[in-house]
Amino acid sequence: MNSKIKTILAVTIVTVFGFIIFGLYLMSEEDRYGDLVYFNQKVKDGDIIFRCKYSGDLGQTSNFNEFGIIEKSWGNVYVWDNQNTIKKDLYDWAEKGNGERVKVYRTKDSDFEINKAELVNGTYNYLMESNKMEFVTENY
Repeated sequence: MNSKIKTILAVTIVTVFGFIIFGLYLMSEEDRYGDLVYFNQKVKDGDIIFRCKYSGDLGQTSNFNEFGIIEKSWGNVYVWDNQNTIKKDLYDWAEKGNGERVKVYRTKDSDFEINKAELVNGTYNYLMESNKMEFVTENY
């Protein structure tokens, strides 16, 4: 075999193995994050994520009673709790709420301070319905 054929064969083998490894990486991300896998593409630093406790059968209204602030770092999505003291991986934070139901919103008003928000009837649903926030994504 001449060196040109060997080079082409080597490049082809490296390319095939590269695609296989990349595909396995993508599969592991989807297995790890499930419905949350595409959040990385949609959310930005400072977005507000709400999670709820499971409130009954699917299709019922959910009471979103906890929130966190999103931080993106090195291709991963993290959530700071509402006291801004604990930073967790998005999946770990969402998993704590039964059913992993989360919604992400972005504030429209730069003066809006989420840390001053209070629970109304045990939920933050009123914030999501207000004109101060813009819907970004959800996982259900």
